[in-house]
Amino acid sequence: MTGLMPIGVFARATRLSVRVLRNYDRLGLLVPALVDPDTGYRRYGVDQFSRAGLIRRLRELEVPLPEIAEILAAGTPERARAVVARHRERVAARAARLDEIAGRLAVVLADPGRVPGWLQVYERWRDAQPVARTLVRTPLSGLAEALAPGFARLFAGLAEQGIVPTGPAGTRYLSDDLDAAESEVELYVPVARPPRPTATVAAGELAGTLLVATVHEGGYDEIETAYGSLGRWIAEQDRVLAGPAEECYLVPPAPGVPTTALRTEIAWPVRLPPAPPRPAEQEPT
Repeated sequence: MTGLMPIGVFARATRLSVRVLRNYDRLGLLVPALVDPDTGYRRYGVDQFSRAGLIRRLRELEVPLPEIAEILAAGTPERARAVVARHRERVAARAARLDEIAGRLAVVLADPGRVPGWLQVYERWRDAQPVARTLVRTPLSGLAEALAPGFARLFAGLAEQGIVPTGPAGTRYLSDDLDAAESEVELYVPVARPPRPTATVAAGELAGTLLVATVHEGGYDEIETAYGSLGRWIAEQDRVLAGPAEECYLVPPAPGVPTTALRTEIAWPVRLPPAPPRPAEQEPT
């Protein structure tokens, strides 16, 4: 057939590697015009240059392959523009996040030896409390993205049963290894009566326990100061951890709530260390 070229020539002409072309064929993004049934050799047509060039440009703009497939299959310019606009919003959000990181790095560079001030730590007793709960499994780096939809499912499940929360929502970190690829995190909200178990909500209980706690004000990027304050206090007061770390969202993120107004109580269940054994009494001689 005339007008067809082997994959090597097409790769050079489109500035796409042979490996990438084979992958695009596998994904259905750029299928060869002809595949020899005996040898398996791929051949491409000149009329495929424009499609290959569009894919290459979109990849240079970091558009994910599934969204490139949507654009190629859009059928109308409006649908294709909607996919591109969605990617643009994601890039803009990432750029804003990078600007925020750059600002924080400037603060660190200005005073690299700065140590955040310790927060006030207190002890309080928490009575046993019934809760509605759900579990999410996520790497710690993706926790912020997992919490909002997790709580949305939890509150929706409660609303379906006519149950109203009796206090602020919170999380408990059930996994010991927070660096694991996937950590188990419990999302909970206090309730007056246990919910009926469903796919999105389960009944649970916060055990009555002694808590050592502190309140973190503001966003969560510097929340390690609160955890460090608890660790320091526990070391100084010789307490023993008795359960997973908890975060109670006294003022949670919400539309119209500025970051500076957020308030989160960080709490660890603790107990006193066991008393040392008494020395054995010696019999009189």
